[in-house]
Amino acid sequence: MNKEFNLSEYDETIRLVLESGGEFRIYPKGTSMLPLIRAGRDSVCLEKPKGSLKKGDIAFYLRDSGEYILHRAVKAENGHYTMCGDNQLIPEKGIEDRHIIGVVTKIYRGDKLLNRKGFKNRAYLLLWKSFLIRRIYFKLRQVFGKGR
Repeated sequence: MNKEFNLSEYDETIRLVLESGGEFRIYPKGTSMLPLIRAGRDSVCLEKPKGSLKKGDIAFYLRDSGEYILHRAVKAENGHYTMCGDNQLIPEKGIEDRHIIGVVTKIYRGDKLLNRKGFKNRAYLLLWKSFLIRRIYFKLRQVFGKGR
């Protein structure tokens, strides 16, 4: 049985676990990280970042509005980040180290650990980092009616 809860109720616990050197597994909702992370199927393990994020890192962060977000860093400069979901075209600027709660270190497909250093994942990252490739993908999806 799936039970939904408000992440803000667990914020302090998540931060304590990560600060103590542990990892915390979450089950993301939404579609912003498709096709890599699918709600209801995948989960991710978070750890405390070891320094500043790098371009390509997936971070779990808290917006000033109180929303918890799992997105990829598409630009990283001196503790200031531009973030974007893999299924989005509009980047979010203004994310700072103070917003970052954890960084994704493992991705699970069901109970199977995804090999993030494998060829398929490296090819995905190489292609998906390009906003031009994303635009082409979204246009083709629109034209050929995925989800019609």
